[in-house]
Amino acid sequence: MKKGTIYVTLSYVLWGLLPVFWKLLADVDSFYVLACRVVFSLVVSAALLPLLGEARRAKDALKNKRLVGLMLCCGLLISFNWGVLIYCVAAERVLDVSLAYYINPLLAILVGFICFRERLSAAQWISCAIAAAGVAAPMVMAGEFPILAVLCGLSFAIYGAVKKVANIPGELSTFMETLLVVPFAIAFIIYCEANGGPVASGQLSGWRLLLLPAAGAVTFLPVYLYSAGIRTTSMGLSGVLMYINPTLQLLIGLLYGETLGTDMLVTFACVWIATAIYLISGAKSRKRAANAALEE
Repeated sequence: MKKGTIYVTLSYVLWGLLPVFWKLLADVDSFYVLACRVVFSLVVSAALLPLLGEARRAKDALKNKRLVGLMLCCGLLISFNWGVLIYCVAAERVLDVSLAYYINPLLAILVGFICFRERLSAAQWISCAIAAAGVAAPMVMAGEFPILAVLCGLSFAIYGAVKKVANIPGELSTFMETLLVVPFAIAFIIYCEANGGPVASGQLSGWRLLLLPAAGAVTFLPVYLYSAGIRTTSMGLSGVLMYINPTLQLLIGLLYGETLGTDMLVTFACVWIATAIYLISGAKSRKRAANAALEE
């Protein structure tokens, strides 16, 4: 296995295991945890940028108003995504997170169709239709809609679209995104602590207090591994490996005692079928393209 592929695989494994980390902070206000994640993600990325040779590029990027605007949009989107994820773990809804990342590629296809006018194959339309039917199943069967899963998946799909337009390395993007939203995070932390927040009240002390700065490291590491590995890993292989993430989250949710009701089981079954069609179609398309290139 190539070094780049190993890096990409590790990034998906780490993302998949993240609910275990956030579970350690489940009793702390989710917005507070989110704010700390933003602050310490900035600290870690700012400390590592010079070592990665991106410091000068970061300075130049901050002078580009268009790029700053895109990165602010990314910062708001990823903060929302992080917040939903942290809340879902605290609320014992890890399965919603798993569902979000199973449907994310299909949502990304739709975002690409809407925003970039990318053409969809018949198989992709069928995949999206089956996934949509699955997402609607809980509403029909139990009167509930998996809103958290949809919001989490959709926010990440739109985030990916904005990042595509920005077109900068992941480690630099993480720095800029967190830098531009960190004033809101710091203001919220100060407000919380002034009113008896987790640290001031003693709710977070001892070794658990170290979890807050560790949030920066667990956020930055998979981003860096993915950015380093994707340069030498095909998008097709990366797309298949990506399903390591929601699969691990599904297993973690079940290990934490969450259950798949009939409605959610139907949802996951539809999404898995849609995913299979999507992957098989993508593999066939790449094979046809490779054969055409050889014939030329």
